[in-house]
This record gives sequence, structure tokens and C-alpha cells, in this order.
Amino acid sequence: MPKKKYSDEFKADAVELYETHPDMSYTQVAADLGVSRGAVKTWVYQSRKAAGAVPTGSADHPEATEDEIARLRVENADLLERQKRLRAENDQLAEERAILRKATKYFAAETSW
Repeated sequence: MPKKKYSDEFKADAVELYETHPDMSYTQVAADLGVSRGAVKTWVYQSRKAAGAVPTGSADHPEATEDEIARLRVENADLLERQKRLRAENDQLAEERAILRKATKYFAAETSW
């Protein structure tokens, strides 16, 4: 299916409609204009980015200071260590459970005369 091309003026009008009506959602604006919600959201984001209202770093990884990066590395190491301990504990519990199942089967078979 071919992509629809919208004029810059149409996109600007859509963004203005969204920005001037805080009670309207992307979905409502999109339904009013007959376009997809994603298109309206993209146009608003691009407009805000062009105006400097959106940080230049990505949303998942904003620019961080070296102290923040060091802190995150320490937290990551702590989380990896905790994960390792939890996996070992999980393995031990699984083994204990298997032993108890075998013992239950053994004693159940022994007591049925």
C-alpha cells in the first residue's frame, strides 16, 4: 500500500490543532483529520524537536554525566550479581523439589498394600 504524502502546511495545521486543544488526544486529532494516530504523533514530535522543545538525546538514553554512567555501571554489576545468586538458589530449590517428588512416589508406593 503506497504511503500518503501530506503537505507541510497540512502537517503544521495538524500540529497546531493538537497544540491549541490540550483536551484533545492524538487519536481524536487523527480521527478529525482522517490520518493515522502515529502520523499526528510523529508530526508533533518533529515540530517540537525543530523548536528545541525535545532533548537531542534519545528518549531511552539521554545524555548522562560521567558520574551517572559510573553509578549505572555499579548498579548493573550489583544486578548481575543478584541475578547470579537467584539463579543458583532457583537451581538448588528445583533439585530439592525433584528429590521430594521422588521420595513422595517411593513412600506412596511402599504404603499401598
